Amino acid sequence: MIPPRTRFGALIAAAAASVLLLTGCTAAAPTPTATPSADTVIAPANAREFALPSGEGAVEIALWTDLSCPHCKSLDEAIGADLQEWVAAGDVTLTIHPLTFVSAKRGDTTEWSTRAANALAAVVDAGEADRLPAFYALLQEHQVTQEGALADEQIIALAAEAGVQADISDAVTDQRFASWATASNDHWLGRTIDGTEQVVQGVPILVIDGTPFEIREDGTDGERVREAVTAALGG
Repeated sequence: MIPPRTRFGALIAAAAASVLLLTGCTAAAPTPTATPSADTVIAPANAREFALPSGEGAVEIALWTDLSCPHCKSLDEAIGADLQEWVAAGDVTLTIHPLTFVSAKRGDTTEWSTRAANALAAVVDAGEADRLPAFYALLQEHQVTQEGALADEQIIALAAEAGVQADISDAVTDQRFASWATASNDHWLGRTIDGTEQVVQGVPILVIDGTPFEIREDGTDGERVREAVTAALGG
């Protein structure tokens, strides 16, 4: 086991309490980060505008998420296996819209939100977007803790565990798409999602075939998402 990259002790435990809201992780206003200039942003190949797509199914599922948000982790625990199955079966197109504000809000000096989003972008850039749902699930499972965050080598190992065949080590260690992840965060915060009245003020947000899904975290999310997707598929 590679030693944790960084420790930040009890600070994260105290800060985390402020974001463990029933409705998810909410962002401070105004957005605390400066938007990188267009010249410094390297967008991953095969990405849409601040969106990482996976699959080619008829049903569109869009997810706004932060890899440091415990509510996003809980949502993936409820629906992640289904997302992987639907994408693999060709039923669903999943688009992940990464945000990065939760690391700073939790007092996390490892910048896990940005590093993990960069790794997701690297997989899409490498042409292996079909492995995105599985890799996303593993990154959420291994969120930063009081003991620290995963090292780059461990992130690369998780990609291989998710079935990624390409070598993404340079993109991970160089943080090639970190500026893109930051720009994605700043693009989405405060923006109304097209076709809805949903404003991105926090995460997670799930939109199924153009309709925002009510995330309750009461044990019913998984069943209700399955019902919504089945209905969208005409079942």
